[in-house]
Amino acid sequence: MIEIDFFSFSKSRRASERETLIEEFSPTPEQRADFQNYGFNYWDNPEYGVGYGGYSYDGRYGVCAEKMISHYRLNSSSRVLEIGCAKGFILYEFHKRGIQVNGIDLSSYAVENSMEEVKEFIVNGSCEQLPWPDNTFDFVYSKETLPHLSENQLRATLHEIKRVSKTDNIFFEIQVSEDKRGQDLIKSWDETHLTIHDTNWWRNFLSDLDYKGQVNFKILF
Repeated sequence: MIEIDFFSFSKSRRASERETLIEEFSPTPEQRADFQNYGFNYWDNPEYGVGYGGYSYDGRYGVCAEKMISHYRLNSSSRVLEIGCAKGFILYEFHKRGIQVNGIDLSSYAVENSMEEVKEFIVNGSCEQLPWPDNTFDFVYSKETLPHLSENQLRATLHEIKRVSKTDNIFFEIQVSEDKRGQDLIKSWDETHLTIHDTNWWRNFLSDLDYKGQVNFKILF
């Protein structure tokens, strides 16, 4: 398992800013239910308090896609799959560079509001059951999605990702924290996280599942 960071070029909110928003957080029950269902409040409500607060395309992932294309030697005959693709912003960067793309996301809101250029390539569904044949993709990646799954869901998802992958060209970016305070803050920031651990736990978990792809651990707090 090789550690590599393709997303260090993208913008990110500072941890201190997140902590301030957590302290002021007071949603209504209806807002909270929509957030938990990955709806408008999860992605696009700037008044909700935590989470994205507005997720729109700004081109930040262009250089990230170029680094992945170079590292995995992708070209116009390559097929790429994103697990948890949200509105398809990263997929769009691959697509406009001539790469064949597919994506899957559990959020019907995100899929309905995905970029028109890649919407036809995105499926609304669960990563535990991928709707593609064995050995379909040259590269599979997932950015900040795995912690939203339970351990049983993770096992099923890893099995499915391996099944649809041609090789070990698989990349995960995983949000982590190295102490309990940080892990509690992650849960407060986004309560849809189900598996919150430090980097050593994730290394052991992935190794136990015989994961031979690449990974980056992103410290959220």
